[in-house]
Amino acid sequence: MVKTLSKFALLLLGVCLLSAAPVFADSTTTFTFIATLGNIGPTATFNAGSLSLGATGYSAPLVTVAMFAKDLGATESGLGLNNDPSGQHEIWGPSTSFLQLNLANILAAGPSSVAISMQSVTGSDTYAVSGSNTAGMMGSVLATGLTAANFTLPDLGMFQYYSISAPTGNVLLEDVDVTTPTPEPSSAGLLLFGLAALVGAGTLGKKLIP
Repeated sequence: MVKTLSKFALLLLGVCLLSAAPVFADSTTTFTFIATLGNIGPTATFNAGSLSLGATGYSAPLVTVAMFAKDLGATESGLGLNNDPSGQHEIWGPSTSFLQLNLANILAAGPSSVAISMQSVTGSDTYAVSGSNTAGMMGSVLATGLTAANFTLPDLGMFQYYSISAPTGNVLLEDVDVTTPTPEPSSAGLLLFGLAALVGAGTLGKKLIP
């Protein structure tokens, strides 16, 4: 009888493991940049949920410049650079200026995707995205001539830093969306139930042994 109980408990645990393992739900964390408006300095750390995102402005490789957060309505809200000669405080071009994001903390959480949302991309405005593992260096150009409002960062995990520049015109970084897979509560419950059954069978077996 003890062996039968143990086999049943192991079988139940196996079923629970198989049922629980593949059940995941996507959780999205959004970073926004307009909690504090105006000149926010060359470097800032933004927090959302349990994650953090670093941002630094550069006027040239390894030369920092102050960032600027502005909120002028639905299409003119986000993070730019304070050295924009047009006075619009945006990421501007053609120039060597760029806004760099440090994804170290986010990558440690194992995200399935990271996407940026852009604003003020009108007329001839375009933006480019580059990847690097050295702070202050744009590194490899991953995409350029972009005009879409949303762009999913490619080669996730290969680079710690992603930089946004503007080959033409000027643009704003509106927000960053981080998607991470999280286990469903039901999955955890099934696993705990299976473990409890296994422990219970062992305890009952001990009581039945004379």
